[in-house]
Amino acid sequence: MVRTVFTDEDKRNLKVIAAQLIELRKLIEELTESLVNASDKKLMKMFNASQDDLKENEVLNCKEKLEKQIDIAEKEFRS
Repeated sequence: MVRTVFTDEDKRNLKVIAAQLIELRKLIEELTESLVNASDKKLMKMFNASQDDLKENEVLNCKEKLEKQIDIAEKEFRS
């Protein structure tokens, strides 16, 4: 069994990374909302409502995948 020992500096760096991941998540959420709002306005003019829903779902799916990856990274850094 291999045991990893973190130095105090490692622990501080991991805390900084965890905090940055939280901030990154907030920024991704804001970006996703902006993309959904922007795409809705443009797509409503170009396509019908069903195609708008598809694009919005694509953005939301990407957001969910990114959030899952961030959750995994946060858990790894906190454990």
